[in-house]
Amino acid sequence: MKTSVIRPGILVALKSTVSGGVQYRRVDLETRELENGESTLTRWETTRVIDDPAEHERAVKARGKALSEIRSVCSPTSFGLLCPADREGELDEAIARARTVADTHNSDPESRTTRVYIYALKGRIASTDEEAARAIGQEVSALLSVMSSGIERMDPAAIREACTKASQMGALLGDEQVSRVSEAVEEARRAARAIVKRVEKGGEEAARVLQDLQRGKIEKARIAFLDFDAPAEPAGPEMPQVNAQRFADLDTAPESEPSPAPSAPASGPDLDMNPPPSVRAASPSPSPALEV
Repeated sequence: MKTSVIRPGILVALKSTVSGGVQYRRVDLETRELENGESTLTRWETTRVIDDPAEHERAVKARGKALSEIRSVCSPTSFGLLCPADREGELDEAIARARTVADTHNSDPESRTTRVYIYALKGRIASTDEEAARAIGQEVSALLSVMSSGIERMDPAAIREACTKASQMGALLGDEQVSRVSEAVEEARRAARAIVKRVEKGGEEAARVLQDLQRGKIEKARIAFLDFDAPAEPAGPEMPQVNAQRFADLDTAPESEPSPAPSAPASGPDLDMNPPPSVRAASPSPSPALEV
């Protein structure tokens, strides 16, 4: 897989909390077994008490403003916020502004019960990171599929939402991939505008409308990103080196070859129990006991 299709990026893990000023009280109402004798039903009531509603609202707004500062330089994806590596300086400035917003609220004399906390962690993604390339490719492929299915369902809202997300993902793709996604997004947006116009006019069948809409660039881009779905096959174990000449000798050997006669051992009365006839004739006649 060509992992150079993605640009170096930064994965941002973002967490925010508003603590204090709110109390939760829980009261258990009922706990009983159901008729099947295997399940249990539990009911409870939760009450939330806000000490100072105006202060709590200011804290919530401060947290939202701090988060928007960081998200403005990142692309939201299904696996977190991604920021291009060439915008790291802007990201650092956004994180600093977000923390300033939180500190301003916390240091305000009127903030007596609430505190806002912002945490941001950065993780780098290299252009040679195969797992990141696969994840980003699958995300873009899914968005392109949503565009195509939105056209089939005549749903301009779904088409436009997928186009917006795909455009944001383009900040993490290489130049060639950005061009393909841009062409697909432009085609999908034209289809969405056409659907809205046809619906406003009315009187035309959906099949006729779909026939007039173009989806060639969307499908072309989606197919191009299908290569990301299959992980690279791991290399198999290294085979031992063999002597090709030995196998060649075995292939040319006859199917059945007579075994060579074993060499005769040294002659002697204890070793040669069946001497040839000439030897028997020259030997003296054995004794009667030996005959038997």
